[in-house]
Amino acid sequence: MAEMATYIGIAPRTAIADPANANIPRGSRVNLQANGYIALQDATAIGDFITITDVIQGKPGEVASLWGGGKCAVIAAVAVAAGDPAYTAANGQATNVATGATLFGKFTQPASGAGVLTEVELKN
Repeated sequence: MAEMATYIGIAPRTAIADPANANIPRGSRVNLQANGYIALQDATAIGDFITITDVIQGKPGEVASLWGGGKCAVIAAVAVAAGDPAYTAANGQATNVATGATLFGKFTQPASGAGVLTEVELKN
């Protein structure tokens, strides 16, 4: 589904990946750290941004706010169906499983399993 993932209603921003961490793939939820860099968000919080491009450690990349609504590509942690609620998952991914997670949108495309790029309508 990666080719079909769109960015409707998104205002891109620039952010730099923490040079001490690994590269961050497109479609990952990230948080803005106190040092000014972004890093992958865990399942306990929504995060601040979602990556629009792959972001190489120590280099700038494009991100979109997770708080402004719109449609964005996201990496699924499990198989999901269009219309499923989108909850936070580990490693900046998204799941349709509510346990220990926070709702942040709704899947608008299916994903066949973990690691598949799909699309989420962000809640604002």
